[in-house]
Amino acid sequence: MEPWKLKLGLLVLILVALLALMFWWARRQEHKQALDHATELEKFAASLGGTLGLAPAWSADLCRPFAREYGNAIGWLRRASEARFDHTLDFERHGWRVRVTEASIELNSASTQDKVVTHVEHRIEVATAALPPLKLAISSLGEGRAARRWVTEVPQSVASGPQPQWHELRLPAGLQELYLAASADPHRATAMFTPALVERLQGESQMGNLRTLTVEAGISYSVSAGPIEPKLVLPAIDAIIAVLERIPGAQPRSSAPTA
Repeated sequence: MEPWKLKLGLLVLILVALLALMFWWARRQEHKQALDHATELEKFAASLGGTLGLAPAWSADLCRPFAREYGNAIGWLRRASEARFDHTLDFERHGWRVRVTEASIELNSASTQDKVVTHVEHRIEVATAALPPLKLAISSLGEGRAARRWVTEVPQSVASGPQPQWHELRLPAGLQELYLAASADPHRATAMFTPALVERLQGESQMGNLRTLTVEAGISYSVSAGPIEPKLVLPAIDAIIAVLERIPGAQPRSSAPTA
């Protein structure tokens, strides 16, 4: 065999070995990061007197993870895997039952051909006594357009009812410029916005701990992009609980809700 062919073959082998080594290293780092994240979540749950598991969100049948990727043909084409719940934290906070879940899905990259990207979202849920169905969003979400589109989208528990109705609410003075809201029962939902709740929401609008909130089927929940980060999740949990504590009729449930 001619020398140049031997050199070319050796070069190809070296390149293949390097690519295999890079792939192995990347997978090793991903595995390590996943283990470190699970350890962090386990410690976080334990610090709150709770546990780490794999159960789905209480509201999974009402709002599936990555719901936008299942709503149309474009979302279907992007999916490289089904959505799944990877981590579940269960604990009590100030007497309220709380579940925090983390879900992931693999999507085909829109900018890079043949590349799959993992997307992650987390959901905070607090179990409460039955309240009128409600959706609340900070008005600056998506420069206002995303907030109104999300708020006016009827929740599953209402859409599947015998007489589905959904109305945008006129919020009390002091909230009209800060939030958008809608409900299936405008009269009862409006009564939820007590002066104490208005004051609390005014503060939350500045702190940014509560950007969206859905209340339905005895579950108050908020879905956000990204993994569970204890330093960010705990203030959001406390924000939801603080809102519930200022709503007439809201009270903790002793048993886990079933959607």
